[in-house]
Amino acid sequence: MHSPIVSLLGPKNRLGWFLRYAVLALGVIGTVFAHDVIMDNAFHGVASDYFGAMLMIGLPLYAVSTGIMADMGRLRVQLLQASQTDMMTGLLQRHSFLERTQRKLSQTGTLLMLDIDGLAQINAQHDHHAGDLCLMALAIRLREMTRATDIVGRIDGATIAVYLPGTPLDVGRGVAENLAKGIQVTTGATRFEVTVSVGVVLADGETPLAKLMEQAEAALLRAKARGRAQVMLADSQLAA
Repeated sequence: MHSPIVSLLGPKNRLGWFLRYAVLALGVIGTVFAHDVIMDNAFHGVASDYFGAMLMIGLPLYAVSTGIMADMGRLRVQLLQASQTDMMTGLLQRHSFLERTQRKLSQTGTLLMLDIDGLAQINAQHDHHAGDLCLMALAIRLREMTRATDIVGRIDGATIAVYLPGTPLDVGRGVAENLAKGIQVTTGATRFEVTVSVGVVLADGETPLAKLMEQAEAALLRAKARGRAQVMLADSQLAA
């Protein structure tokens, strides 16, 4: 959750920018008027009398304030992205993945649930960073194979979910089979290949997301039970 100050000073849209600029302009004018009153205990109210003071006091104040506003706007965007993104892989976190996928469930698509095979053994055979490298390599592979409209998130540990909106089951299964072929990972002087098992389920536009996630996870467990680099459809779609 970002700071209320960031939310206040970080404009979210054009109206936000206009309102904040208007408030700053009023603040500049008020500052100059206040300066006049303090200096000679008078308030002349003649705009021409304040022109020089506005140039000397108002413009620097306005420039600094707008710079702070712009920085706050960028910070707000960065904080929002950080709250939604898994730091290791750069993929969406679970809650962000579910939220974005839910918005696209009105159309049909394919949901994939992936898990790296034998991750515990990889960590045991190589250094303790090997598992992290495998996850990062898989995330890179997913970015290469998915579209801008697809949704990819790290669900838990080594489990990653991918929602392919508007993608038929057979095409989604083809994507899963390509992912399962293996990924080359290098750690130190060692190069090795890791495989991925995938559970696949068709989103029909009616089944709730929680149910689809359960079906995809069940298919993933059956895939892993068969061995490495396996792809399995959900029980209800085995005939597809």
